[in-house]
Amino acid sequence: ALLLVGSFVIFSVVDLAPGDPLAALLGNQPPNPERIAQLNAQYHLDQPFIARYFLWLGDALHGDLGDSIVYQTSVNSLLAKALPISLMLILMAEFLIVLFGLIAAIISARYRGAPDNIVALGSSLAVSVPVFVVAVLLSVVFGRTLGWFPTVGSGENFMDSLYHLFLPALAIAIGASALLARVGRSSLKDELESPHVTTEVARGVPEGRIFRRHVLRNGLPPMLAVIALQIPALIAGTVVVEQAFNLGGAGSLFLAGVNAGDFALVQAIGLIILFVTVTLGIVVDIAYGLLDPRVRVDKR
Repeated sequence: ALLLVGSFVIFSVVDLAPGDPLAALLGNQPPNPERIAQLNAQYHLDQPFIARYFLWLGDALHGDLGDSIVYQTSVNSLLAKALPISLMLILMAEFLIVLFGLIAAIISARYRGAPDNIVALGSSLAVSVPVFVVAVLLSVVFGRTLGWFPTVGSGENFMDSLYHLFLPALAIAIGASALLARVGRSSLKDELESPHVTTEVARGVPEGRIFRRHVLRNGLPPMLAVIALQIPALIAGTVVVEQAFNLGGAGSLFLAGVNAGDFALVQAIGLIILFVTVTLGIVVDIAYGLLDPRVRVDKR
């Protein structure tokens, strides 16, 4: 139901946006009646709004996302090249977010004093810096100045892509992992002060075992909730970072489509973004239920 409503919103926003799709399709060509009739039939522009939506949705469900106005080719062929780059970037960024956020939260919760203060200060600073600024700083320092990482392109093979996408993924992950660390820090500290943990400590159970079995397990669900809420911002950050590093992914195609009024391309990528967002949200929700038995009990 969510995907259906979201697809209708995406189609409506693009279809009702200012501008004449027919003018964009014609470009500099003279308004030949035969050409106009052909374009109207090809893009269903002669159909009512609701009919166009269901025709578009039916084609999308069958794997046909239409033809791009700007690139004069099928959207499917464009996304076949661009989408793997964006998906790999999102997965790398999500991995770094979880890795850095969890490590920082554990350090802050277990080691009071200077480590805790450093995590608190660092996370506050990282959250306040926009993704685009972080991307530029990383590109200048680690790309152009030190020459450790490439700053343009997405690589030619899998390992080369991991190398090219590390800085872009890091640019997305820094702010998001800092927010995750702040929430995890608070959650883990609350668990450390809970009565059942205090009882385990009094019984002489090793601290490491208590932390793994009780504190970490019970403190993870709030962090998963933050990850779920961050998914739309993560995808938006991907669009920005792709431009900064000239990756040529789906985010770059999306911006090009918006600027050129390429409605077929914008609708297709918007639909894919919706699908990825909902899918990642479901995965996080399942993980939340596995970690927190109380969620499973409530659902019953």
